[in-house]
Amino acid sequence: MKTISAELAYFLRGRARQNLKLLMLYTLFLLLLILVYAILFRYLMLHLEGREFSFIAGLYWTITVMTTLGFGDITFHTDLGYAFAALVTISGVVFLLIILPFGLVSLFLAPWIEQRLRYRPDFSLPSDTSGHVLIFGVNPTARVLIHNLESLAIPFVVVTEDYQESLRLEEEEDIRVACGSVTDKKLLSKVRVDSARYIFANLSDTQNVNLCLTIRAICKTPIAAIVDDAEHIELIRLAGADKAVPLARIIGRYLGIRSTTQGALAHILDSFGLLKIAEIPVYGTPFSGQTLEQAQIRQQTGLAVIGVLDRGVFTVPSKDTILSPTSLVVLAGTREQLTRMEQLTGEQAEDDLVFILGHGRIGCAAANFLDHKPVPYLLIDQIENPNCDKHVSVIGDATNCQLLRNSGIEQAKGLIVTTNDDSTNVFLTLSSRHTNPHMRIVARANTEENVEQLYAAGADFVVSNASVGANILTNILESKESIFLTEGLSIFRRPLPERLVGKTIEESRIRPLTGCSVVALETEGVAPLPSPSPDMRLEIGMKLVLIGSTHQEEEFYLQFGNKSS
Repeated sequence: MKTISAELAYFLRGRARQNLKLLMLYTLFLLLLILVYAILFRYLMLHLEGREFSFIAGLYWTITVMTTLGFGDITFHTDLGYAFAALVTISGVVFLLIILPFGLVSLFLAPWIEQRLRYRPDFSLPSDTSGHVLIFGVNPTARVLIHNLESLAIPFVVVTEDYQESLRLEEEEDIRVACGSVTDKKLLSKVRVDSARYIFANLSDTQNVNLCLTIRAICKTPIAAIVDDAEHIELIRLAGADKAVPLARIIGRYLGIRSTTQGALAHILDSFGLLKIAEIPVYGTPFSGQTLEQAQIRQQTGLAVIGVLDRGVFTVPSKDTILSPTSLVVLAGTREQLTRMEQLTGEQAEDDLVFILGHGRIGCAAANFLDHKPVPYLLIDQIENPNCDKHVSVIGDATNCQLLRNSGIEQAKGLIVTTNDDSTNVFLTLSSRHTNPHMRIVARANTEENVEQLYAAGADFVVSNASVGANILTNILESKESIFLTEGLSIFRRPLPERLVGKTIEESRIRPLTGCSVVALETEGVAPLPSPSPDMRLEIGMKLVLIGSTHQEEEFYLQFGNKSS
C-alpha cells in the first residue's frame, strides 16, 4: 500500500505540476481581490458613514462577506455601501464558492482519480512481439540508454519495481514500462523475455545474479549485466550473463589513461569494417603546440584528422589549427595506422605524478591502472576504503586547499577527480585548476547535467558514468568494437532528410550549417562507405553517420528535423 507522501507526489509532476502553477496564480488573484476590497471598505466607511476601521477589520469584513458568513457586526447604512457589500458577496460566491472548488476538482481530484483507475502496474506485450530490448532497473545509465535506443529506433521495455518511477516514465516520457518484481516469472513471460533481442540487467550485483538465474530457467536470450564490483564478474557469468560490464573498472582505467603524460593511447569510438574512428590526446605527444600542417599526422601514419575536441568544444580543423595540450584529435583510419600513431606518441615522461581525489571503486581502478604503467600517484579521501587493501591513501578533506598544497599538488602532472558528489567534483576541479594551471585534469560526472559545469571549472576531459554505461550496452547490442565517447563528443546516425536527396555532401551544407561532419554513409544490404568524398551524391535510403558535439547534434535536429532513426 502506498504512503500518503507517495500519493501526494502525483501532484508534483507532469500535468498536475503545471495545474499547480495555475492554482497558485488564481490564489494570488484572490489575495489581491481581498486586499482591494479591504481598502475600499475602509475608504467607503470613512467617507460615506464617518466611521473609521483598521485594515485588519477591513480584511475581516471582506472575508466574512465573500464567504457569505455575514456575522452582521459591521454593516453599511447607505445605498452605495449596500451596493458595495452586494458586489463583494456576489464575487465571493463566484470566485470562492464556484470557480475555486470546480477548479480543484477538474484540475487535481478528477485527474488523480482517473489516473488511479486507469493505470495498472501490470503490463503485457502481444504474443507475437520479438526483437525488443528489455531494460531492468532505472538509473542515469538506463535513461541515457533509453535515449540511445530511441535514436536507433529499437523497440524496448523498461522493467522496474518502483511504482512512482514507472508512472513518471509512462506519463511524462511515453515509455513502455512493466512494474513488478523483476524476478517474477509471470512478469517476465508478459514482457516476452524469450523472444527479446537482448536483456540489460542494470540492478545491484545481487539482484542481477537472481535475475540472470531466473531468466536462464526460462530461455537463452542474451544478457548483458552492469557489475558494481569487478570481483563479482565471474559470479554474474556463472549465473547466466553473456556479458558482464565492470563499469567502475572501465571508467577508472579511462581516467587513468587520460591523466598520465606517459605516452598517448588511441581510444576507438566507432568502427565501419576496417575503418576505425578514434580519439587520442595531444598532451604529452610530439604534436602538442603544433599546427595540423606542422604535425604531419597523415603523412606519418596515414590517418585522417576529422575533428578536434577541446574541453567539450568540437571543431573541424584546418591546416592552421593549433593542437593544444588540452585537446583530443579525432582520427579515421585502420587499426594498423592507429598502432603506428601510438608508437609515435609513446615517449615516456620521467617526472610524472598523478593525484587521485576519491578512493572509491573508480578511484581504486584508476590507481590499479597507474600501478601497471607504472606511474607514481597519490590517493586522497576523507575516509579509508574498507574494500581496498592494495593502496594507501592520504586521509583528509580534499576541498582543503592547504592539504593539497602540503601533499604536493603543485608538482603534479595530472589529476583525477572522482568523488560520488558532482558538486564536490566541480569545486575540486576549480580549486585544483587555480592551484596548478598547467596540470591535466580528468573529472568524473555522476550525472549528465554536470558535464558542462565540470568543463567550465577547468577540466580537460570529463567522463560521465551514465554515458559510459549506456554506450557500452548500446555497442554490445550492435556487436561493435567501440566502447564509449569522451563527454562533449557524439557519433550519431540519422536517416537522410528528404531535402538532401540528390545533393552532394558539399551541396548539403551539413558542416557549415551544423558543425557536424559526415564520417560514413550506410545503405541497407551494402557495406558502409567510410570517409565519403565531398562530391558523393546522397540517395534515398541512405543513413548519415555524423560526428560532432552534443550541441552540434541538436543543431542538426533544428536544421533538418531528424530526431530519431
